[in-house]
Order: sequence, then C-alpha cells, then structure tokens
Amino acid sequence: MKVGQRVDALVLSQDHHGQVKLRIGNTVLTASSDIGLPKNSHLLLQVIQLHPQVLLQLIPATGEREVLKALQDAVTNFLPRQDGLAPSLAALLHKTFIYGKSREQQSLRTLFHSLARAIPERPSISHGEGLRQAIMHSGLFLEAILSRSRKHKKTDTSKDLKACLLRLQHGLEQHKCQGNPAADQRSSPLPLLSNSIIPPTKKGLPIPQHNLPIGFTSDNGDIEEHMPDIMSRTRSALSRLGLLQIYSAENCNLGEYMWQLELPVRYRDVVEIVSISIEKNDQRGTDGKHTSWIVNLAVDLPVLGAVQIRVSVFDQGVSSCFQPASSATAEVINMQFERLRTGLQRRGVTVLNLSCQEKRTHIFPSEHTNSIMDIIA
Repeated sequence: MKVGQRVDALVLSQDHHGQVKLRIGNTVLTASSDIGLPKNSHLLLQVIQLHPQVLLQLIPATGEREVLKALQDAVTNFLPRQDGLAPSLAALLHKTFIYGKSREQQSLRTLFHSLARAIPERPSISHGEGLRQAIMHSGLFLEAILSRSRKHKKTDTSKDLKACLLRLQHGLEQHKCQGNPAADQRSSPLPLLSNSIIPPTKKGLPIPQHNLPIGFTSDNGDIEEHMPDIMSRTRSALSRLGLLQIYSAENCNLGEYMWQLELPVRYRDVVEIVSISIEKNDQRGTDGKHTSWIVNLAVDLPVLGAVQIRVSVFDQGVSSCFQPASSATAEVINMQFERLRTGLQRRGVTVLNLSCQEKRTHIFPSEHTNSIMDIIA
C-alpha cells in the first residue's frame, strides 16, 4: 500500500472495544475504529499514512441510499442492546411464579409483583380514562412528571412502568452486591436489537408487534438460577423505554410534537403491545388558530390479526382509517362501522369519516429491510 491509495475492505468482525478485523485482498489485518462497522459490510478506504502506523480513512459511499444505509448501520451498532417490550416483560412477569426463601429473595418477588401491577389489563384500557392513565404511566413521561412535581406534593410513581423497572434493577444490583455466587459467576448477554420492534419512520404508522405468552420459556426453580436472565431482561426493557423517550424528545426539539410509545397490556396469560404515536398539529387560518391531533395505533389482536389505525381529531369532528392485514378482517370491520358511528355520536362525538382498506404489504417488516429509526432522530 502507498499513501493516497484507495482499497476495498471487507469487515470480518468487531469486538466491544472497537477492534475490527478487515480483509484487504488476501491480507487480514486488525484495526481500531470509533464507529460501529457491521459484519460482512464492504468499505472503501484511503491510505492516509503508513508510519509510524497505518492510518486508513473511510470514504463515504457516493449513492444517497448507500450513505443512509451506512448511517443506519452505525446507529444500530451504537444503540444499547435491547429487545422488544413484549419478550422482556413476558419473561420478567414469569419470574413472579418462581420461588425464593430468603428475605432478599422475597423482596425481589415483591418488586416483580409491583411490575406486574404496573402493566394494565385489557379491560382497563377499553375506556377513555383508563387508556389515558395507562399512557401517562407508560414510562415515557416519568422524568417530566417528576420534574413538575418538585414544586408540588410528592408524586406517586408506584404504577409507572419505568419507575417499577428502575426499582427492580436497583433491587437486583443490591442483591448482586451482597456477593451472591449464583449472580456473580454467570453472565447473560443482553438481547440484540430486533428490527421488528423499532420505531417507524417519521409520520409513519406504528408497526404491530407479536404478542408473547407469559412464561414462554420453560424456566422454573429458585430465583438465583435465573438472576443473569432477569438482569438482562430488565436492562433490555429500560433500554427500549429510553430509546422511545429519545425518539419523542428529538421530535419535540425539532418543533414537531410527536410522541411514540409502546403500551404493554396483560390479557390472560399474554403480554400484548399496543404501539401508539400521537401527533399535534397547530395551524393558523383566517379565523384563528386550530389544533388537530392524529393518533396512530397498531395492534395484533388474537382473532382479527394485525391492524393499523389512524384517528384524526379536528375541531369539526373525528375521522378514522383502519388498515388490517387481511381482507377477512377488513370485511368484519366494515360491518361494524354503523355500530361504531352510533356509539361515538351517543357520546357527543361528530364522525366525519370512517374507512377501512386492506393493507396489502406485509406490516410485519422483515428482519433485514426495516431501518432502525427515522434518520433525523
């Protein structure tokens, strides 16, 4: 190699310390990189210097699509390891059934039960006030609520999902610090990012998530045996909530009031996820300022399957559009429109339009094609 030369490189591997193995021609070399480089990705590098050590500079891809893909891959590698809320919470709720005899183990079980109570059941979100409470306690607004409450009386956070996860994490760390051999000797890797649970692109509909049964693993026995997995699942759920908070905060910083949240719901022995995005639009017309709200929902119901719903709330009334994954579900929804319209009108809601159209594209994205999040965020 010589200074100024451009070379093609293939990424073989990269560890957590930034050490990356590259194949350049028939040569394999080890380099240090501050950015995440996906395995098997092809890089165009330029030789900047040879002494006292070789310095290679990454040359951006020329095409816009390649540039965006490289940036998305870099973001993916820097995000904390996480899985969706459904698998993390389903695994944690299962731990309420395993036993522990010591006082410390009983304290952990109390924290598990508090977490279970923080996850609403389906009947509680079937009415407006219950849904509002569930959204407020989803963990997305915890810091904002605590900041506002400093000037007033103490705020009860016992029902907040993120607060319960933080208490559980604190209890687990205290338990580990007591020198418990089962907790210290084994380690459990954090789950990898799953493309099926990432935020959608800006202004897009949320993605329905698969539901998971509580206790989908065959774990049983003493708490100590499952401590590594419990720690991993707790950190994964907190990372997921943190990512949603960052996503929503970034939108607000850009002047676009849009909140993205995932609402876990217990139904019998299953954890369901209701993916929600809330958008606020302020428009000023000749007759003054008008505020409209758009609420996007995505659910995977046991009988109807995956459905995406957009509800638009204007000064004049409400419009709603349903996008099910199958024509059979679309037919069922269309048959219920008159009943829905009548029920809303009885509550004083003016219905402007109701529509339903089958979403022909598969609304569960494949593992490799969906971007990690909106590129602006």
